[in-house]
Formats: sequence, structure tokens, C-alpha cells
Amino acid sequence: WRPSDVALSPDEEAEYLELLEAERLDEARNSLDAFCRYIDVPGAPVSDDEDCDRFYPDTVEPAVHHQLINSVLERVERREIKRAMFFMPPGSAKSTYASVVFPPWFMGRNPAQNVICTSYGTTLARKFGRKCRQITSSDKYAHLFGAQLKADNRSVEDWGLTNQAQYMAGGILSGITGNRADMLIIDDPVKGHEQADSPTIREKTWDAYLTDLRTRLKPRGCIVVIQTRWHEDDLSGRILPENYDGESGWIEARDGEPWYVVCLQAEAERLDDPLGRQPGEWLWTDWFSPEHWERERRIQGARNWAALYQQRPKPAEGALIKRAWIERYSSLPGGFLRVIQSWDTAYKDTEINDPSVCTTWGETRQGWYLLHVHRDRMEYPALKRAVASLAEQWSPHAILIEDKSSGQSLIQEMRGNFAQPVIALEPEGSKLDRLVSVSSLY
Repeated sequence: WRPSDVALSPDEEAEYLELLEAERLDEARNSLDAFCRYIDVPGAPVSDDEDCDRFYPDTVEPAVHHQLINSVLERVERREIKRAMFFMPPGSAKSTYASVVFPPWFMGRNPAQNVICTSYGTTLARKFGRKCRQITSSDKYAHLFGAQLKADNRSVEDWGLTNQAQYMAGGILSGITGNRADMLIIDDPVKGHEQADSPTIREKTWDAYLTDLRTRLKPRGCIVVIQTRWHEDDLSGRILPENYDGESGWIEARDGEPWYVVCLQAEAERLDDPLGRQPGEWLWTDWFSPEHWERERRIQGARNWAALYQQRPKPAEGALIKRAWIERYSSLPGGFLRVIQSWDTAYKDTEINDPSVCTTWGETRQGWYLLHVHRDRMEYPALKRAVASLAEQWSPHAILIEDKSSGQSLIQEMRGNFAQPVIALEPEGSKLDRLVSVSSLY
């Protein structure tokens, strides 16, 4: 810095600019924030969702929450923190900083050390590897660290620098072999709700973490987990204590190790928010307006909002469908658009069997009215009579029958006997999957 009114000779101006560049280089070598401002961040999209393209400028000015990410990663690089977790909503650019900018900076500062970056799929891991490699192949990077991409490295998932630092990327279930890791980065270990809700995938992911990834770690190696929370039993959920409730800071985990956690919600709920926000304040409003967050909260429904945006895989009230969402009525509106009956049938009439149930619904432009519930344990002849009686009573536009148990015989026998169509329903997915699919509707 110099006063603007001080005149310099050409030689003094050149010396001054050289000094400024030296300071800038020194800052970029020692500060992740400064490194972001100095290098060219690849302009291709970096996103939690491969189908969601979000472009960032070539050089980036880290937002406040990105500066928080960078400050923690700097402590990881210094080995002040050896286990770190970052939980943030989709689109918060956490991967840009933790999985694209951080690895090249770490490798430039740590010759002959290895980085392994993994994600739910090999394609996304390769995308991170390509962006990291692009940074290290730039003239700016070579000028900064005196190291650059080796000329014979063509693979985006396995390459090295002239300072002997190595990088490897792969899907978490693909089997990571061959390299040992000084820095293990796990970015989004599951792809979405379907994987997160699958006990088989969760078990395979956990087993891969224990046997394929942790076994790659050198004695002083560090682990960084970056994810949006999908399920309470996800990778992070199995590591953190059972009573974990969204706290940030040092957490004593179930694996016996201290983990440093940064948990950022779309809407601050805690008084100890890592960014110092008050409850009700939104994240990154320079990029996402409050109207955007409010719209997402409405559209996503309770479960998605609680898990993906608030990092609480269970809604605060602990249910996918809340009693407060269902209202009672004292009088029916006039003129339904249609009336539908839905049957879930059982085989026998003994107490140990489930009852057969029919619900009758009236649809309006504003919502749905439950008009009648018939619930009884019935043998097949009584079941047929009940179907006919209720159809005559309510004159539904259609009769839906679940295509299982006695419903299969009922569908065949009842078709053609009514003015209304009899429609066979074949449920897809588990009961939980079906409930999740209508949670936002409620």
C-alpha cells in the first residue's frame, strides 16, 4: 500500500509491483481464501447433483460460510484437526471449496503426500479430479508452488505433481486400492433418498468406509467428510454419537475419535450457529434470496427440508405426516369433482389377521375430504357384499383395489359388475417410500 499522491519513478513502480506480487503469492501459499482469489477455479459446474448445473466465475471471492470452510480446512492441513465433517444444504458450493480448491492447495504445500477423493459414484469423483488437475496444470499454480502436473499424467482419477504429491479419485463402492492417503476426502457418500433409505446400500457404504478407505490412511492421515444429510443412519450418522443434534465444534464420536463438525442449516435454528446467525436468519442470501429458501421449504415437504436443508434427517416433530396438517370439517362442500373408493383387503376374518379397509374420498379444487371409512375383518363372501354395498351408497367415479391377497380375486370378479371402473393398484416401493412421496402433498 502507498499513498495515491506519491509519485514513483518507473524503476520504483516496477519494484513496488514486484513487492505486491510477492505478498500476493505469499498470502495464496498460506491462506485458502487468498488461494481462491489467486488461481483460476474451473468454470465448469460443481454441484452436489450432477443434473444441477451451477457456474462460478474463474476466480472466486469466498462467501462468509466458504471462509468458514477454508479456515477449518487450513487447520486440517496443519494437523490441528484430523477428523472434520461439513454438513450444508444443496447448492451451497461446499464441494467447490473442499473437493476442488483444497486438494491442489494441500498438494502444493505438502510435497510427496497423497490425496484420495471419493464420492457416491466414480463419475462425480472424476469430475472433482478433472477440476483439481486443471488447477495444477495452470501457469499460476506452477508460479505459486514451483510444482505442476506431471507431463505423463493423462488420467483424471490418478495423477501426480512434479513435487511427488499424488491424487486419486473414485466411487466409494468401486474399491479404492493402490495408494495410501495423507488426506482422505469423502464428498457425498450417497446419491439420494433411494440409496439413503436402502439398508443394503448404507451397510455397503459403511463397510467400504471401514475396509477400503480407512485402511488406506497413513498414521498421520486426515479425513474430511462433506455431505448433505439424507438419513439418520448415513455414514456421518454412524460415526457421530447417537444423541447428536446438529451441534458444531468438537464432537466425541462413536469411533472413539474427536471430530470437528461444521453444521450449517439453510435457516438458522440454534443459538450457537457457526456463523453467528440468529434463529430465523437464512444462509448465503447474496446468492439465494429468502424467497428462494421459503419456496424450497414449501416444495420439499417436511422430510426433505429437515434432512437436506436443516441437516436434521428427522423432522423436529419426528413424523413424516404431522397431525396438525390434517384438518377436520363440520360440513361438506357442495359438488365434488370426483369421488374415489380405495380398498386394501385381507384374506380371513380371524382376530390375528388385518382387517379389510375401504376409504371413500371426495376431491375438490382446494383439497380432499375423507367421507367414510369401512374397516372390518371379513371372509371373501362378506367382502364382496361390502364392496357392492359401499359402491351403491357412494356412487364413486372409480374403485381402487390393491392387487394382492384377496384383492386379486376381487378385481377379477368385480370387473364388469359395476358402472364404475375397477382399477388394480400395484404399490411400488416400501411403505416408507410411498409415504415420503406424498409428504409434500400433505
